[in-house]
Amino acid sequence: MRIAIVGSGSAGATAAQFAKKMNRNAEIFLFDREGMGLYSRCALPYVISGMEWEKIVEMRPDDFERIGISYRKEEVKKIDIDAGIIEGEREEEFDRLIIASGSVPYCPFKAEDAYFLRNLKDAIEIRKKALNSRNAIVIGAGLIGIEIAEALKKIGVDVKLLEYMPNILPNMLDKDVADYLMRKIGLDIVLNYKAEEVHGGEVFGNENYRGDFTVIATGNKPNGIIKDIIEVDEKCMFKEGIYAAGDCTKVKDFFGRFSNVGLGSIAVRQGMIAGENAAGGDEKMLPPLFAKTTKIFGIEIASVGIMGSDGISAKYIGKDLPNYMKGEEILVKLIAKDGKIAGAQAIGRGAAKIVDKVAVAIYAKMGVKDFAKIENAYAPSVAPVFDCLAMASNILWRKVEDEGDI
Repeated sequence: MRIAIVGSGSAGATAAQFAKKMNRNAEIFLFDREGMGLYSRCALPYVISGMEWEKIVEMRPDDFERIGISYRKEEVKKIDIDAGIIEGEREEEFDRLIIASGSVPYCPFKAEDAYFLRNLKDAIEIRKKALNSRNAIVIGAGLIGIEIAEALKKIGVDVKLLEYMPNILPNMLDKDVADYLMRKIGLDIVLNYKAEEVHGGEVFGNENYRGDFTVIATGNKPNGIIKDIIEVDEKCMFKEGIYAAGDCTKVKDFFGRFSNVGLGSIAVRQGMIAGENAAGGDEKMLPPLFAKTTKIFGIEIASVGIMGSDGISAKYIGKDLPNYMKGEEILVKLIAKDGKIAGAQAIGRGAAKIVDKVAVAIYAKMGVKDFAKIENAYAPSVAPVFDCLAMASNILWRKVEDEGDI
C-alpha cells in the first residue's frame, strides 16, 4: 500500500506516524515544501519574543526517514484523485491520499510591505524587524494577533492593536468577558476599527495610524489544494480512499455546526484518525467542541462550546483559594441550552482545567442541575469548598429554572 501525505504540520506529521504504526508494511511518502520537518506553529510567537527556533522543531526530516517514512522536500504541483497520481518533482502513484496542506493568511484589505505569521520564516523575519523598531501595529485581536502583540511587547516594541469587532478575541469570548480581560492586559487597543489599506507601517481606515511596521493577523483561509476547503466526516474522509486533516478541513462540531478547524488540538486528533484509516483502520473522531486556551501577559484564558448569546449564561468572579489564603481572581462564565451545559469561558489561574471539566459535561449532555451538584476537591492551600465553577453553575441552575429552560 502506498500512502501519500501532503503537508508536515501537526496533522500531516501525525497522520504519517499513525499510518506507519497501523501498517508497518505501508510505503508512506510525505511532501513538505518548507523542508523543516515538524515544528510547532503554535509556538511561533515565542520565536518572535526570543525563543531559539530550533527548540520548537519536534521532528527533523531525518527523524521521519528513521521510522520508515519517506520525507520529500517538494511542493505538490498537481493531484489527480481519480487516477491516483500526485506530482511533486515527478509523478507518483498512490493508493491512499491524506491532504494536510494547512491554511494561508487571509487579508480582507489591500496590504503592501506588511508581515504575516504563518511559518517559521515569518517569525524569524518579524523578530529581525522588531529588534530594529520602536513601535508596531498589529491588525486583528484574535488569538494569534494578541500573542504577536505580547511577543513584540516583551522585546521592547510599543504596540497598537486594531480590531474590527467590538471586542477582542471575538471567536472565543463574549464581550463582557473580553472587556474584563482587556482591562487587565493593558494593551493599546482600538476596537471597531475597519482597516482599508496598509503600506508598510502606515494603516489607513476610519482612522490612520503609523508605526515602524505592521503585522496582519486577520485570520487564515484553508489551503485544500484540490479545493479551497475540504469537508470531511468523522473518519476524516473526503471520498473513498481520500482523507484530509487540519486547517484545510471543515467538520461538523458537537452542536451540528460546520466549522473550519484552525486548531492544533483538533488537527493532531484528525491526523491520528486519518493516518490509521488510510492504512486500513476504521476509527472515528468525537465531534469537536473547539476548546481554546492561551496565556497572555501572565493571564490564562480558555473557552469551550457555544457563546453566551446562543443560550442562558451566568457569570461569577471569585478567588481560586479560600478568602484567608492568598488566592488569585478568576472569572467563570457558564452557558446552558435546553437545560444542559453547553459552554464556558474562564479567565485566571486554572482556566484551561475549568474548561476541560465543562467539556466532559457537554459531551455527557449533563443537565445544569446535576452539574451544579458535583463536588470539587477541597483543601485550603489548593481550592475553596465551592470553587468558582461550582458557584457559577449554581447561579446558572437557578437562572435556568426561573426562565423555564429545562
